[in-house]
Amino acid sequence: MATYGRTTRQGLPRISGGEPWPPVSERAAAAPPAEAPAAVVVAAEAAEPSAPAASSTETATAAAVAAVAAPAAATTRPLRRGLPRVSGGEPWPPAGAAPAAAAGIVAAFAPAVPAAPADVPTAAAPAAATAGTSAVAAGVALRRGLPRTPDGEPWPPAGIAPARPERAVEAPVVEVAPVVEAAPVEAEPAAPAEPSAAPAPRRTPMTQPRPAAVAAASPRPAAEPWPKRYGPYTRAEWAGGLAIGGFGLLLAATGVVVVVNWLLALAPMQDFIARYPGEYHLPESAPVGIPAWIGWQHFFNVFLIVLIMRSGLQVRTQKRPTAFWSPRWNAKRKISLSLWFHQSLDILWLVNGLVFVVLLFATGQWMRIVPTSWEVFPNAISALLQYLSLDWPTENGWVNYNSLQQIAYFVTVFLAAPLAAITGVRMSGLWPKNAKTLNRIYPVEWARAVHFPVMLYFVLFIIVHVGLVFATGALRNLNHMYASQDVVNWTGFWIFVGSLAVIAAAWVAARPLVLAPIARLFGKVSGR
Repeated sequence: MATYGRTTRQGLPRISGGEPWPPVSERAAAAPPAEAPAAVVVAAEAAEPSAPAASSTETATAAAVAAVAAPAAATTRPLRRGLPRVSGGEPWPPAGAAPAAAAGIVAAFAPAVPAAPADVPTAAAPAAATAGTSAVAAGVALRRGLPRTPDGEPWPPAGIAPARPERAVEAPVVEVAPVVEAAPVEAEPAAPAEPSAAPAPRRTPMTQPRPAAVAAASPRPAAEPWPKRYGPYTRAEWAGGLAIGGFGLLLAATGVVVVVNWLLALAPMQDFIARYPGEYHLPESAPVGIPAWIGWQHFFNVFLIVLIMRSGLQVRTQKRPTAFWSPRWNAKRKISLSLWFHQSLDILWLVNGLVFVVLLFATGQWMRIVPTSWEVFPNAISALLQYLSLDWPTENGWVNYNSLQQIAYFVTVFLAAPLAAITGVRMSGLWPKNAKTLNRIYPVEWARAVHFPVMLYFVLFIIVHVGLVFATGALRNLNHMYASQDVVNWTGFWIFVGSLAVIAAAWVAARPLVLAPIARLFGKVSGR
């Protein structure tokens, strides 16, 4: 049977611009199975001549093993080489041939051939040898790869892989009687045959030129700092929120003005406005005009309430005080300097309020801000509708306030101010801490829950009050409050501007550098 070589299948080059890999070469086909009987004859003749004739089965077994080992030893092929294991090294594995493991085949298949008794015809031996040869020849040499440990042997170890089930040759079954197993025959390993095709000359792989490193790396862009937050939002978020909120309020106010004007155009509402114009007549004994002491009380009240709100917000938001104050009679009790300033202003504000209330009832001026008739409520509704329609009622604060103003002044003087004073005293150091009954009846949590909303009411009242003063005749109203005269000139306006300058100066001066010397007059100031 003739043998034919086959050309190696080439693939892509291993380097850029190189030849296809692997190099062109031919490999001879494996030795034909026809040579197997010759190997069997040689193995049979090499057997020991002094063996008895009854051991013909052993002779057949040796012949079968030799027949298996001969083609396996003769079947060699050049190793398939891959990439180098180190940069710039030789291809791996080294150049050479991969011989079949004849000894392994013999050791694996020799015990599988049992010895036959003497009465069994010797014709069964060639059949067993043929079956063993077919089964072993179906196996292929293991393909070895990289070692599993550094500097180790290639994995897996050299050997023969069993054939796949669909490719295995079915051996004929020979029924024999159970006999004692014969010792396996160890055949001498056959010398490896020379490869039919010489391995391709080794070629040193060319190293791929590496691009030149960049001389100077580009600097990393600096991370943008996080925007500063004022409370839960940044400055831009506050500005956007105010802009959107202001636009929404403008739309809402426009809608309210349109709806109220539509209501006032109805006949029933016109009759209501005619009956309740927005104010009612005061008692005959009510005084006319605003005396000077009310103007001074008004200035002191504005001065103190603005600083109280400033110091209160500072106490509420301050995390680490810069200075502390201790009373002379109790050096162990310490409060922050901001809290001392807030409580001191509260005391001055209470004193000013008590003086105002006493003079209010002593001079009869209380009838101007205390409702004296139930008509105050429908007149207050009428005044509110006229304000919302932008057709404001006629103002004459020198003689009488409208009902809406009267209710607002009454709530501020006789409800909001006492609530602020009572809740402030409960949270201050003047409250007895050991009074368990009082503390149970009036918990400090209630005081804190009421004190802050009362401050917000004062802020809202000041905004609305100042807005209406300027919108309903600024010069005349300012003369009423600051100059105590019912004329239209600039006197009251300049007094008002001077009062604002004093309040602004006090706002700026309310800091530890200025407050500490004043606080030392009433106690001890320390940094911790």
